[in-house]
Amino acid sequence: MRFHRNHLISLTLLGALACGGRAAPSAGAPPEPARDAPPVFVPLPDANTLAIVRMANNVELAYAIIAARRATTTSVKALVRRERTTHTALNVSVERLARQIDVEPREGDVSRLLRDQSMPRRDSLRALSGRRFDSAYVALEIRSHRELLVAIDSVFLRSVSNPRLGTYLTDSLRPAVRAHLTQAERLQSTLAPRQ
Repeated sequence: MRFHRNHLISLTLLGALACGGRAAPSAGAPPEPARDAPPVFVPLPDANTLAIVRMANNVELAYAIIAARRATTTSVKALVRRERTTHTALNVSVERLARQIDVEPREGDVSRLLRDQSMPRRDSLRALSGRRFDSAYVALEIRSHRELLVAIDSVFLRSVSNPRLGTYLTDSLRPAVRAHLTQAERLQSTLAPRQ
């Protein structure tokens, strides 16, 4: 599996983990495949998937908190409200699901990297105002939702072992992320910088 180089480093790391790549191989680990060998998909444990999904929701909520104070157009404010409402509900449902299936979300490299990468992005948003803020926020939403869809389709759904988690991913998370992406994409053309 290969990710476009413009995707988040965290998704690249997620792809590498799913294809058997490891940052630091453990003792007794099998040797790395030859460079010309196709990658072998290694499923992501459900506990890690839950933690990544929770972190992705938290990152979106952090962006939305900033945007709630800085957004200027009615359409961007509507997107912000939708982001806050939906990602809050998704986090509640992922925590409830984790209890129901008795899987404790386990933080890993990808979830921590998502958190760490969100900090400079939040700082960048805080430095903007007006139409420049609205445009940057919408562009960030498009990018992050596209990347989350790639992760859902290419890694999470291929990895899931618990059917209830699979249902959550396909029936709750994916449609919400797709809807946010569609709304943000519609907004983007209306926010092109004025000359």
